[in-house]
Amino acid sequence: MVLAAFSPRGDQFAIGAGDGRLKTWDVASGHVCAEFSEIAASSSQALDGHLALNYKSLAWGASSKKKKKKASLIVLGTGGGDVLAWDPILGELTWRTNDCNTGGVTSVCFAKNQGSLFSAGIDGIVCELEVASGKILSTLQCSKSSITNISSSPDASLLLVAANELRLFDMRTRKRLRKFTGHASSVNVTVFTEDGRYVLSAAVGDRNIAVWDTNEVGKEAKVALAMEHPAVALDSWGFEKDGTERKILAVSETGEAYIWSGLSLEELGKAEPVRVRVGSKNSGKASKQSILLGRLVGAGSVVVARGTTVRPSFETVALPEEGVVVLPPSEQGNLLLSQSEPTIKRGGHDAVTVLGADNAADASLPKPRIEAGDVKKRKRREANVASEAEPSQEDKADGATPMEEDKDEQTMEERLMALGLVEDKRTEGNAFENAEVVPPKSDSLEVLFTQAMRSDDKSLIEQCLCVSDTKVITNTVRSLSPKDACTLLRLAISRLEESPRRGLQLLPWIRITLLEHASYIMSNIAIQPVLKSLYQVVESRLHIFRPLLALSGRLDLIVAKIKANETSKSVEQAEVATAVYEEDEEEDSDQEVEDAMADEDEDEDEEEEEEERMDEDKPHLENGGSFSDDESDQSND
Repeated sequence: MVLAAFSPRGDQFAIGAGDGRLKTWDVASGHVCAEFSEIAASSSQALDGHLALNYKSLAWGASSKKKKKKASLIVLGTGGGDVLAWDPILGELTWRTNDCNTGGVTSVCFAKNQGSLFSAGIDGIVCELEVASGKILSTLQCSKSSITNISSSPDASLLLVAANELRLFDMRTRKRLRKFTGHASSVNVTVFTEDGRYVLSAAVGDRNIAVWDTNEVGKEAKVALAMEHPAVALDSWGFEKDGTERKILAVSETGEAYIWSGLSLEELGKAEPVRVRVGSKNSGKASKQSILLGRLVGAGSVVVARGTTVRPSFETVALPEEGVVVLPPSEQGNLLLSQSEPTIKRGGHDAVTVLGADNAADASLPKPRIEAGDVKKRKRREANVASEAEPSQEDKADGATPMEEDKDEQTMEERLMALGLVEDKRTEGNAFENAEVVPPKSDSLEVLFTQAMRSDDKSLIEQCLCVSDTKVITNTVRSLSPKDACTLLRLAISRLEESPRRGLQLLPWIRITLLEHASYIMSNIAIQPVLKSLYQVVESRLHIFRPLLALSGRLDLIVAKIKANETSKSVEQAEVATAVYEEDEEEDSDQEVEDAMADEDEDEDEEEEEEERMDEDKPHLENGGSFSDDESDQSND
């Protein structure tokens, strides 16, 4: 990580490459002012010198409360938890505070014109130190987790502490006033505007700058400024006076500066940024050099430090109203020129250059050396000669004997074709005349989509939206700027509202856009109505699906019940049929038995009636078997 800062007056520039060395440069002349490297190790370190230090943060501020004095101080925080202060004029170590933050110092900042500075670290504690002596004045537990960045308001009344969220503290009462949430990742850079009312912040991997109002409480930023790459440095100008044009500067991690201008925050949010980068005007390609840091110095100019950390160069750039400013690469920042080979003087070390991490990319690769005799030998071997060639005078002088040509020797390609490893596509005319040429395939529609949206070409937009390949969609949306991604989201949602049947085609674009640009969409107020319309479309579809699902479930129950009833009826019919067949046989047998019993009863009745008749015909004997007179008379008759 490159640590860099301009002096409070803007006339000097300090930069550290991460190896414990710190250099200051004069902005006007571009010469080195001082180098800070010799330092004794602390009690917790085993080595002496600059290699024992691991700088993690840097700040340059005034060392006195009085504005007339030009004395300043460079303060650095180390990974061991120490805070060091260098005097840039004398080139000496002013003071050193050991074990200020346990685990390491992650950020330092000055309280302007107050004679104090603040340091924060992994332990979540903010320490207030005296600028003159480095004495710890007070400590404040601001977070339970690691603090990534801190910044102080111009009057030192407010302190902004950044981690995964922003916390604003009142340094007079030592109490937290409010917090701001909205960044999806940890915040790596913050800065107050000149009036102390607004705060600019950027997070790791977040491609937009958030502007927060310290007087308001909310989860949404006032303005979100879109960039193509995450920011590593911020600056502002013109916020202390009403009616002046306000400017915000951000330097991306790829070394490109963005400058927004506007009379109000609303105009800043709608304005297109002026971009400043280092490149070639003729070819239009980006240069290996980049912008290290920028500083706004007026309404229409910015000072940029560009080049390499070994030898940066400085330039004041006049800002146009719109467009891109391309700065030519500076030869001053290169140790080796990539256009021509480096020349090395024999017998001395004046032209010897030591390659490092900053200039190794610009070094030209060595060209292979081929002797003239070897070239002639190769040409002679390639030529198809009928007879043996006589060795030339140069070959004789070199003592080399030419190789004899073997006409029947097969080439490597012919051998591979004979083995069947390579397909023979040669024809009688030309060996590779009919070889197929595969056109290059593109896996991103970023350029085409951007042109279509800028020119409002509806047919071309529809052509791009018809692509259904997930890989192409992901690469396209990922390459778009956050502002173009919001435009794409609006177009896709409007088409989904007009024709819900295109949901299968449009929903992949909407889903991937929301995933890739979630942080910017969450912090952008202008996109909220579009998201509400999308939510209404989804809710309307779900509102229809719920009763349909309920009806489908009920129909399934009815069909299952009908099938169950049919199954039970078929089983009952089978059982009833078997019982009827058996009951018929039993009824027949019972009928025969009943008929037989009825016949026997009738016979018995008839016999009883006959016996009764016979009894009536017989004379009744009375008194021992004698007949009566009447009966006797009847019998005699």
